[in-house]
Amino acid sequence: MGKVPHAMRAAAKHSLALVPKPKPHASSPSATPPARRPTNNPAKPHRKGPKPPQEALAPAATDATSPAVQEERKPIRTPADLAAAIRAAADTDIDAAVSLALKASPAVPLPTYSLALLLRRLAVHRSVAAARDLLKKLHPTPPDSSSTAPRGALLALADAVCRRGDPREISRLLPVLADHGVRADAYVYNALMKAHVAASDPAGVLPVLQRMERDGVEPDLVTYNTLVFALARAGMVAKARTFLDTMAAQGHFPDVITYTSLMNGMCVQGDALGALRLLEEMEAKGCKPNERTYNTLLMGLCKNKKLDKAVEVYRSMVGAGMKMEAPAYATFVRALCRSGSVADAYEVFDYAIETKSFTEVTAYSELENSLKWLRKMNS
Repeated sequence: MGKVPHAMRAAAKHSLALVPKPKPHASSPSATPPARRPTNNPAKPHRKGPKPPQEALAPAATDATSPAVQEERKPIRTPADLAAAIRAAADTDIDAAVSLALKASPAVPLPTYSLALLLRRLAVHRSVAAARDLLKKLHPTPPDSSSTAPRGALLALADAVCRRGDPREISRLLPVLADHGVRADAYVYNALMKAHVAASDPAGVLPVLQRMERDGVEPDLVTYNTLVFALARAGMVAKARTFLDTMAAQGHFPDVITYTSLMNGMCVQGDALGALRLLEEMEAKGCKPNERTYNTLLMGLCKNKKLDKAVEVYRSMVGAGMKMEAPAYATFVRALCRSGSVADAYEVFDYAIETKSFTEVTAYSELENSLKWLRKMNS
């Protein structure tokens, strides 16, 4: 071990003798400068070189040959050029896209699909009022054959507003369509009804229906289903039932959605047995119930303390091989455990696992919670 330092010094001397010293004015590109000794002052870090000027960091911003600048300077001579420019601007700045449409030459007409794009973006990101202002500038009212906005663009605006689901915005849309000679169809009025329901204003569907009738728009099946659902949800079950005969008289026969919505409202109002009779009426008229129908009845009967009838509905579900929904399962298992039918609760648990109605974690947790409550009550 004592000879190692001597050997290392000998090797170092030998290597230094073999490496020639670099010439002070060497022009060879492969010559490397000698390494600088590290300084003892860590507060002053070594600067490798001068910082490049700020202009050199982003040369593309001032490069006249860049694609972005060429796109901006490209003259708009055809509708296709105008449409491409609006499309490119609308992705980043809707105001710039609107400015292109307003400043376009009269010799270059604005394509319908470009106007539809602008109206959709304004309705989604701004408001119907912003879209209406654009229409007033491009197509001044009162409209005539030359100033009426294209129907396709107005329908695109209507679709965007309806998808947004704001009842106030949809109400403001109707005059815009009327100003340009486009009558709102059932799709727009149905969207307005659904928006009232989503805004916790189910009673607002009746004025929409009245306005729909004044405008001469015939309700369809979606209209009546939305009416029945909203009225039943608002506790107006008797009023909702009157529309069953009305819709049938107009050729729109109640379907499974109509009956299930009405059953849910009846169960909420405490008339679970009436909902069960409605199931029999539904089947007698040739309308087949689905899983949602049975789950709605199962949960409604349990909440109204009609456990014997709930067991009958459950047996019908098992016979049809229907899956259970988590809320109905939890309510049913809880009712069975509280009535002392623990064995039946385990049977329901096994059926839910067998049919893969939902995750096993949900089935276990709901059953365990019901058993914990039972043990607590018996202790």
